[in-house]
Amino acid sequence: MPGAHLNLVEVTGLLVGGLALFLFGLDLMTGALKTIAGARLQSLLSSLTANRFRGVLAGAGITALLNSSTITTVLLVGFVSARLMTLRQSIPMIMGANIGSTLTAQIIAFNISALVPFMLAGGFLLYGFAKRETPRELGGALLGLGLLFLGIEMMGNATRPLRDYQPFIDAMQDMRNPLVGIVIGAVFTAIVQSSAATLAIVIALGSQGLIPLESGIALILGANVGTCGTALLASIGKSAEAAQVGIVHLLFNMLGVLFFAFAIPQFADFIRTISPSAPELSGAARLAAETPRQAANAHTVFSVFSTFVLIWFTGPIAKLAERLAPVRREAWQDPGVPRYLDETLVEMPALAIARVQLELASLGKLVQLLVEHSAALLVESSTQALSAVTNEDKSADSLATAILTYIGKLSDAVHSDDEGRQLVDLARIATCLDAIRDVATTSMLALSQRRAAQSADVSVLTSNAELVQFARSVIEHFTLAVQTIAHPEADVVTRIVNAKPEIEAQSDSARQHIMSSLQLRNEGAAFIFRFANDVIEQLNEVARLSRAIAKATRWLHDVKVVEPQDTEAVAEVEAEVQP
Repeated sequence: MPGAHLNLVEVTGLLVGGLALFLFGLDLMTGALKTIAGARLQSLLSSLTANRFRGVLAGAGITALLNSSTITTVLLVGFVSARLMTLRQSIPMIMGANIGSTLTAQIIAFNISALVPFMLAGGFLLYGFAKRETPRELGGALLGLGLLFLGIEMMGNATRPLRDYQPFIDAMQDMRNPLVGIVIGAVFTAIVQSSAATLAIVIALGSQGLIPLESGIALILGANVGTCGTALLASIGKSAEAAQVGIVHLLFNMLGVLFFAFAIPQFADFIRTISPSAPELSGAARLAAETPRQAANAHTVFSVFSTFVLIWFTGPIAKLAERLAPVRREAWQDPGVPRYLDETLVEMPALAIARVQLELASLGKLVQLLVEHSAALLVESSTQALSAVTNEDKSADSLATAILTYIGKLSDAVHSDDEGRQLVDLARIATCLDAIRDVATTSMLALSQRRAAQSADVSVLTSNAELVQFARSVIEHFTLAVQTIAHPEADVVTRIVNAKPEIEAQSDSARQHIMSSLQLRNEGAAFIFRFANDVIEQLNEVARLSRAIAKATRWLHDVKVVEPQDTEAVAEVEAEVQP
């Protein structure tokens, strides 16, 4: 009896091994593409506007670059969770991601087994021996593509004996039942977390003439539902808005499946009409020639049609998601807890670097408050101000630690010199902000305690116009430096970097006026003069660190700055980058 001596262990082993090889190749190719496309991802995201069609294009473009709609959706979960994007902005991108994911199916539907050895050899040579980053990553992508096709070929060879195995043939016929096929496709995709893997199996089975198009379509519809599981898992523990993104992804795919689930035979006939055919063949041979391309086309048509219909209903979809995952009134959030750092972006440094900048800007604002409250304690003791300084110090210290830890993780994932240089600049900014925190909480508090112990009246200092002007200039430059972390402007950066002579002149002027007003005739006046000098030194330190921050943001953003013409001044400005 045909198939009586089928070795199921061998078939299963080859099938699982081929799937593993496919997933490994897909992961290798995706990793290389993430590195190559990293710089372009930010520009694609920045292209988002209220125009829903541009959102679709952005989602499709990012997914095509990353080779995974799952990654795109997980990214959107992070963006919405960090309030960098609204739910309504994300919906067109989710729809576009489904379209972009069909590119993988179209690629693997080609029968290019003769080219696989050349892909593997060429990819290995580039990946292993290329010295420049771009050729090396292109080699990784090519090697991954070769492994991907090799995995599909292995799965196809593994399933060839099943042509005569009656139980398998009966199972494939059972999957003509839409519900059975959809459930199997959804469960399998949710387990392997890759709709591409399900499509690869459909194409491998189709290439052996083992699966009719109707059954393949049912599996594909199920794969589109199953791929939503990763985004839903990624939203766990995040904000309600992030959960809404996962729900939108699920709603979009489930509504799309409903469009086709009850008309699979008609849909299959339409796909056969628009796909290449092989009328000269018959039976399993014809199925093997036609089904792979038909399956890929069915996936593309499904995604494009669903998007075309549902793009007009983004509002109702968003409202439904908001009802299913309502936003509750948020409790007070510790400013020391990172808001923008996302572990899912560690493998995509180009996007993660932008998130670190936002977190550093938050740290900068927190340190600004810390400096203001510490400065207030220099003049007059206040239990409320001291409590604020203590709490803000703990939060700033915690946030700085989290940022530096995240930068450390990113340093293990970067593949380019530019990204490595940017991480160094980000770490420099973090250490400068932490040093300013230390000035406010250690040096300034110590000064305020000395003043309180002496019961000294320092009103003469607060009425000194030169000292007040100097302090205002320092705080202003620090505020501007914090602003340049996320939003650099060449003229602002230039102003801060080249402000050293102006700051020093104001510092000297303040000292002179304080000395002349106090005249140092007694111990009290001497104490106040020493106190004022210490305050001036701490403000000079804040100014120095502010220049270092501006200098780092200048390199980070490649901002063109007009340098001082004097060579000695240039050397001094260069030295400011050393915290």
